[in-house]
Amino acid sequence: MISSGIYHSETFVVASLGALFGAQIGANVGSSRAFDKAKEDEMKRLGVTKEMLEMAEDCGVALERAMEGLKATQDSYETQRAFARRLDSDSDRLYEKAKAAMTASEEEKARALLTERQGMQEKLKKALMSCASARKMLEQQEENVAALEARAMEVEALLQRGVGAKAMQESSDQFSLSDEDPLVKKFRDLDID
Repeated sequence: MISSGIYHSETFVVASLGALFGAQIGANVGSSRAFDKAKEDEMKRLGVTKEMLEMAEDCGVALERAMEGLKATQDSYETQRAFARRLDSDSDRLYEKAKAAMTASEEEKARALLTERQGMQEKLKKALMSCASARKMLEQQEENVAALEARAMEVEALLQRGVGAKAMQESSDQFSLSDEDPLVKKFRDLDID
């Protein structure tokens, strides 16, 4: 089973990345060059480089694929478990029928039922081995998703730091004090002493 922590972090990561990536990746592939240039200028203004954007896109795609793989692996595991439970139930049912046949002195029928049950038990062993294998694959996939979620959060933090640094630089540029008095500068520019 998937731990609820992965689902909660998945929701956080998907929501955070959705907002972030949606704003940055929203353009269609066939967009006009003017729009691409405007998008590139906006990314520059925000302090996001092409490399950062590519890293975010790659991370988002990898996380999406991992989530799809996790869902498929979980479905496979649940199918294996359901099959094993059905075989176990059928095996128990055959055993009860064999006991009833023995009680009714129908030894030949009981023997046939027990033989059928033995075949069912072999199928059950194989199903349980497949179930254990599917469980290991599920655990590995959960670890992969957790690692990609952590990477996505790192990329998001990097993008936020870049945007924050650019915003801080712009605000400090706007409010920086000139070393020289503007009136003195004006006179100097006019060559008046």
